[in-house]
Amino acid sequence: MEESRVAFLRRLISSPSPSGFEQPAQATVREEIKHYTDEIRTDIHGNVIASLNGQGAPRVMLEAHCDELGFLIRYIDENGFLYFAPVGGFDPSTLPGNRVHIHTPNGVVNGVVGRKPVHSLSPEERDKAPKLTDLWIDIGATSKEEALQRVPIGSAGTRAADLEVLHGDIIISRALDDKSGVFAITEAMRRIHERRAQLKANVVFVSAVQEEIGLRGARTAAYSVNPQLAVAVDVAPTSDIPGAAKSKMGDIQMSKGPVLTVGAHINPRVYQLLVKAAEEAGIPYQVEPAPAGTSTDADVIQVARGPIATGLVSIPCRYLHTGSEMVSLKDVDAVAELLARFVLSLDADTNLIP
Repeated sequence: MEESRVAFLRRLISSPSPSGFEQPAQATVREEIKHYTDEIRTDIHGNVIASLNGQGAPRVMLEAHCDELGFLIRYIDENGFLYFAPVGGFDPSTLPGNRVHIHTPNGVVNGVVGRKPVHSLSPEERDKAPKLTDLWIDIGATSKEEALQRVPIGSAGTRAADLEVLHGDIIISRALDDKSGVFAITEAMRRIHERRAQLKANVVFVSAVQEEIGLRGARTAAYSVNPQLAVAVDVAPTSDIPGAAKSKMGDIQMSKGPVLTVGAHINPRVYQLLVKAAEEAGIPYQVEPAPAGTSTDADVIQVARGPIATGLVSIPCRYLHTGSEMVSLKDVDAVAELLARFVLSLDADTNLIP
């Protein structure tokens, strides 16, 4: 994928967006998506919603969430150490030693997540993962008063880990869950816009908020947009690492193409259309069976209003919810192309009835 395109993903990663504090990322999204859509708005919840070919049929929604894991400062002790509440599902064992950015009205304050040094841990403590309540953030302050002058209570923060190229088309960063998904649907909209002479559907782009704390933005956006069909784009954990239980997770690999989910929350017609689009384009894909919920925005989109024919396409991702999530740009590119071809295949006669 061209670096000129990846530059948008870099800007998006650099725009912080803990759940409930997504405004910087959504400003970056609006600046980009306006080039590929006819109308754009931001709702009260903070979802960015943009439409192309508004008079077309059917109405199809492409959705990904822009929010990321973060933390909220809730207490500062007398020595100036900051204690925090997690925003989203952190694994506490991945946090000690992480560098962090705390976003305040006066700019970014740098910090480090601290815990007792290994030399001071009892044998029992060494054998256990730390609890979040055992961790703090050190900003180099020497007193509560100094820390409060720099960081107000209620400030939000993120890991300080921007996008880097690991090797070839493999990138690492915080927040690829799910900013790589937002990048993929933006790129799909760019390609659809380039081929809009072929477009019969009304396609609605949604960069949703607050997925990490309960799939909230997708629910309200889907109710507002009221699409006939929708595709959510997220990341999927891979089983191509040591110790992964393929018998439980399936065989999902990085650099092997988009992951298409099949199961109770997925409309079979949408799934079949995605498979057809992939096969006709020669795009390799992987199948993820989901017997019930998918733990993604697809679950709430499906039943947000009346029945919505919903699909789920995922980007294979290693090391989810860490500061070094890993994806292949080749997979991201394939997701974008698959979505573009899928949308361009739709018309008013597309059958969505199972």
